[in-house]
Amino acid sequence: MVINLSHGPIAVGEKVLISGKETRFIQSIQSLQIESVNVERARKGQQVGLKTHTPAKAGDKVFKTLGP
Repeated sequence: MVINLSHGPIAVGEKVLISGKETRFIQSIQSLQIESVNVERARKGQQVGLKTHTPAKAGDKVFKTLGP
């Protein structure tokens, strides 16, 4: 899944909620890529590839979760 970061940084190991019309799951970020290069973190304004364990659909939104 490719996402545009609009609200802040994310990093490998953090948890995100992926939510859409037919999609809703939480997962830890296992892998991030920028232009096919593995990175540990990405910041606001970057476009990143995020590997998901469940298929996501176009238009799904990604939210960084807080807490455990």
